[in-house]
Formats: sequence, C-alpha cells, structure tokens
Amino acid sequence: MQENSSLPNKNLSIFQQVKALYKSIIKHDGQGILVPLFGIILIGFLNGYSATYTTTLHGGDNWQPFWLLLGKQALFLGVGFFVAWGFYRFDYRRWGDPKVQRKLLVIVLILMGVVFIPFLGHGANGARRWISLPLGLTLQPSEFAKLAAMLWAAYRIDKQVKKRGIMYLFEPHQWGQYKGLRWLWNVWAFVISQINRLWKGVRGTPGKLHPNLLLPSAFAVPILYAVITMFQPDMGTAILILLFPTVMTFCVGYRKSDWKYLGVVFFLLSVIAYLLVRYTEYRWLRVVAFYDPWSDTTVNGYQVTQSILSVSLGGFLGEGFTKGISKYNYLPEAHTDFAFSIFSQEFGFVGVCLVAFFFLWFTKYGLSIARQSRDVLGQILAIGLTFFITIQAFFNIAMVVGLVPVTGVPLPFISYGGSSLVTNFAVIGILLNIARRNEYARKQIGTTRHLPSIGEETRHRFQPKS
Repeated sequence: MQENSSLPNKNLSIFQQVKALYKSIIKHDGQGILVPLFGIILIGFLNGYSATYTTTLHGGDNWQPFWLLLGKQALFLGVGFFVAWGFYRFDYRRWGDPKVQRKLLVIVLILMGVVFIPFLGHGANGARRWISLPLGLTLQPSEFAKLAAMLWAAYRIDKQVKKRGIMYLFEPHQWGQYKGLRWLWNVWAFVISQINRLWKGVRGTPGKLHPNLLLPSAFAVPILYAVITMFQPDMGTAILILLFPTVMTFCVGYRKSDWKYLGVVFFLLSVIAYLLVRYTEYRWLRVVAFYDPWSDTTVNGYQVTQSILSVSLGGFLGEGFTKGISKYNYLPEAHTDFAFSIFSQEFGFVGVCLVAFFFLWFTKYGLSIARQSRDVLGQILAIGLTFFITIQAFFNIAMVVGLVPVTGVPLPFISYGGSSLVTNFAVIGILLNIARRNEYARKQIGTTRHLPSIGEETRHRFQPKS
C-alpha cells in the first residue's frame, strides 16, 4: 500500500513534523498570511471587549455604554471584511492606471476637505480630523490618505522602474501639465524664481533651483496629503503618510547621486519638524514628557507613566482576562491608542510575545508575496502594504512602553477605531489579490521556486538609460 505523502514522516523530529504538517495545510502565501491575521483580529476583539465593558461602570466626558462601543467596532469589523473582499476582487494592476490614481486623488481630497466644513466635520480635543456620520459614527479621512499616498508612490515608482530600470528619487513629475493644477504650478514656480533671485543677490551667482526638483514624482501627492493633515492637526499621521513612500523607495533602490540631495532634504525636514514641535505648546510638552515622564506624573506625563505602569503590572503571565485595573479611569484612551497597555497588563510578557510573533509572522508572508510577484508594481505594493501594518504596530508598541513620544498611531486590528480598521482590511485585500495572481502565474509557468527580488528583476529586465 502506498503511503500517504501528505502525512508527516515519523522519522523526522517533532519540529520537522509540525513544519511538514503546516506546509501540507497552508499551500501558498495568501493562505499563510490569513493565519496570523485572524490571530491578531481575535486578540483585538477580545481586548476591545475587556477595555470597553468597564464603561458601563463608570462615566466620563465622552462616556458611552459598553454595548454601543463594542457594537460599533463589530459593525466596522463587518464593513472591513466586505472592503477587503472588494479590494481582493479589484485587480491590483489597475492601481498603475493614471485615471484610477486621479479618481482616488479627487475622492481623498474631497473627504479631507469635508473635515473643515462646519456641521459636517467633527472636532475633539482641539483637533478636527473626523467627518460626522449617522448613528454617532465618525470617519477619519487621514487614515485613507495613508493608503492613498502609498498607492500613488507605488504607481510612480513602477512607472520609473519600467522606464529606466532604477528609481530616480528626485525625478520630477510634470504635475504642471494638468489644467486643474496649472494655477498652483504658477504660484510655486514664482516662489522658486524669487528664491533664485534672492540667491543671486546674496552670492552673485544665479540660483539653480527648479520647481520640479523640489517636487519628486513619488512624493508629490503624499506631500499634499501630509500638509492637509498637519492643518487638522495630526503630525503623527502626517509623518506616516511620508514615511511609507520613503520606505518603498529605499527597498527599490535609486541612483547614488540622489544621496547628495537626501542629506539636504533630511536636514530641511528636520528643521521644519523641530520648528513645528518647538513652537506648538502641546507637541513640545509631549516631547518633554517623553524624555522625563516622571517629572510631571499628574498632567503632561500622566498618560505615559500610566501606560508604563500598566505594562509593568502584567508581569510574566498577566493579571488575567478582564482583570486589569488600569482601564478603570486610570489610563485614558484605554481602548484606542493605548489598547496594548491593557492587553499587556492582562496577558503579561507571554501575551506581548504572542502579539509580536503574529506581526512578525504577518511580515514574513507579506515580504514573501512581494518576492514572488512577477511584476514591479506587485512587488512594490506588497512591500509597502506589509510595512503599512508592521510599522504602525511598531510605533504603537514603542509609544505604549515609552520608547517614542505619544503620536496617536493606532495598533492595527487591535486598537478601537473604525477608519483605521477599514483601511487595514483594504490593505489585506490588496495583498491577497497580489498573492492570488502570484499563485496563478506560478501554476502557469510550472515552478514552485522563489521568484526574483525587485533588485534582480530590475537588473536583468531593464537597462538604465545613459
């Protein structure tokens, strides 16, 4: 009788048997990425239950009954599944279509503009970042802007790599050619001409700045989104909007000559960021609280110190599910940005390691999807989408334990919040669409080997122009 090849070989070690059994169940990356994803979603829903049910016992300025908070999250969770399915059915290669990108740009700009309209935009704690919806729901357009910025960057990088074989970080995008943006281009060109004129007056030599040079192709739209987000104000989200395209360009690679511009750009951005932080009181107080939160544990450092205490109280095994005490009006935003603090307190170091393991597991499969994609757009998108989830997870966990200042970055699939949850599901849908087409292409060519990386693909398929 022929032995069933799907069963693990008994001569192998236990670890090898488990690995073989796992590979017999999980056939490709699309199935593999769903395993850690469902683990994270389950943790998020259980933690949401634990962090919100106490609202029935105590009040506050923004008090809502437990069942309403959890019901809203369940509603957005259901909407997220439908959004993921829609993006899964939408061919990711269409994100490389300029018409699709322009429509997406218009939609996001309209949503971000509605925020500032009275009676439609919703404000809280000095910020105006939300759109009011029926049933007490809100929508945060800046969350969608993060994804839209990354899709734009992938579209422009794909164009460049296919054309030249390498990323030109500072290759201009002729955005002045669009009729609707021509007036803005004229204003920008006038500003640059005045800078060149001033430079000539001071140094005696003509200025060499060009309007296009300061508006690189992949970053033109993300910069626009980031500027609008800064006016809401939301500096943390604005940084992420610019960070994701930056990570994507570093992963793809670009000309060595671009390094001399990178130093200048990084210096200018650092100066601008410092000025925005230093001369905005609440931002500066957050920085001060980050350096020494224990110097003011009642006001500015209260959130950070309570978060650190919550994490430390968890110990190795935690205090038990629903047994954490910090959510009883000790830790503000216990179910939103600081949800991980409650989870750490109730599940301890073991629970923290489990969450970290799930996100690393997710990253492994996301990068595998990128590696096996046969086209540049799929590779770039998969890299960006993977880091879209993991970078936010890193920032949130680092914020909770006091490694970075409080930024308001949610923990994907775990922090309470409808807009971020729906956006994360859209990311998963696009990733699964890329994985599905990878598997289809692999069946067509009849190989199971790993497909070329971005660098290998561009070096062998494309030749840079002289």
